[in-house]
Amino acid sequence: MGNEPDVDVVVVGSGAAGLAAALTAARAGASVVVAEAEDEVGGTSRLSTGMLLGAGTRFQRALGIDDTPEALYRDYLQMNQWEVDTGLAHRLAFECGPAVEWVADLGVAFHDTLSFGGEESQPRNHLPVGWGADVVEHLRQACVAAGVEIALRRRVDRLLTEEDPVAGGVLGDRAVTGVAVGDDQISAGAVVVASGGFGASLEKLRQYFTAPTQAEDWMWYMGAPGARGDAFDLADQVGAQVAGHQRGLCFLSPNFVQEYEATLPGWLLMVNGDGRRFSNETVGYGVLDHVVRRQGSRVYVLFDEAARQAAPAGQPAQYRQSNPSMPGRKSPNWNDEMVAAMADQKKLVRADTVGEVAEGLGLPADVVGGTVARYNQLVADGEDRDFLKGSEFLRPIATPPFYGAELRSATIALTSVGLRIDRDARVLGHDGAAVPGLFAAGECTGGVLGDVYIGSGNSYSNCIVFGRAAGTEAAAWAAGRR
Repeated sequence: MGNEPDVDVVVVGSGAAGLAAALTAARAGASVVVAEAEDEVGGTSRLSTGMLLGAGTRFQRALGIDDTPEALYRDYLQMNQWEVDTGLAHRLAFECGPAVEWVADLGVAFHDTLSFGGEESQPRNHLPVGWGADVVEHLRQACVAAGVEIALRRRVDRLLTEEDPVAGGVLGDRAVTGVAVGDDQISAGAVVVASGGFGASLEKLRQYFTAPTQAEDWMWYMGAPGARGDAFDLADQVGAQVAGHQRGLCFLSPNFVQEYEATLPGWLLMVNGDGRRFSNETVGYGVLDHVVRRQGSRVYVLFDEAARQAAPAGQPAQYRQSNPSMPGRKSPNWNDEMVAAMADQKKLVRADTVGEVAEGLGLPADVVGGTVARYNQLVADGEDRDFLKGSEFLRPIATPPFYGAELRSATIALTSVGLRIDRDARVLGHDGAAVPGLFAAGECTGGVLGDVYIGSGNSYSNCIVFGRAAGTEAAAWAAGRR
């Protein structure tokens, strides 16, 4: 390796974070190469809905929505009880709005309505018309136009390092100076790791995010197969910190079909292993995941024949929230035909009495009977005084046969454990100092997302905001090395 690097910046991964980093670095004057492990760009970002969380955007103002980054920042910390890196949360809250507009300025079209993705105080979810694939494609095209080279089927397996005397040795022992794929090496002024999560790696899940593994053979990952947690292996090579242990997002699954369904239809009654109700069944999926994990990641739903018949397979599901692209989404699990088929296959319990359903689920029949009786009284009163579920979802459980199913936190939506970064996307070592020349962004980082997922778009905005930050800082670092 000579004194002059082969390229200013190497970006590992071509999802939203990696492409945002590459584009930002290139526009700052850096020469950039993106190394992508798979056959096409985009990773899980391409498969996502592409929703972006943003506060104070021009799209909100056009709809008369009075929102500010300060309000989002407060919501973010309160929802997570301050158990996030507050510097990262602050940058995310204040820059995710500009990130939405930056993506729009690339040519991405957004729906002209906004939605609530969870329990936030204002509608902040900006949905691209063409979903995540359209965002990725516009980022890719912009990267190519800016001179970024994208190399496919190049899975980086190690970082190159050398002694770094910058600032009189204050920055410490070794700087990252490139990457390698087998015997193929490329030197760089700076490296950005944006290799995605680890939902496709059972080994990494067992080590860093065990909640979905408790679902046993029900567990499945809805992301890209390239999400194998390569960032952890790279982190070990330079003594980088890992943050966000046991954080990620799961959806509840009855193990009927492996298909995306983030929330529950409102007419279901949900109970814990003691047979008691513990939550409003219609809360946003980020909150629902959190409260269900508090119940051991296994819960149960109950309903009756009238509810089943009122959910025809061809009709929209009764969700409390929907996004503009799926206003009439049909439930893949909770429709009349699927329920009947799963009952025939013994994947849920069907019986003539509520007590028999409870026994079939392994729940105390007397407790479940009391829970159902109380629920039916709330329905009759027209008001859910216990958990404030909307009256439009209140239906009695009174018409036999009765049904019950177990739900597990089995569908892995995203992982939130990864390299610890500071607010400038610099990777931090075990000694607390930034690893010279190494930056990271997106799902491969930890500390930005907390225990509670903040509505639809939290992860994608994290990718764009810190991808841009990483690109800016990597370009500046590379220029300094030159």
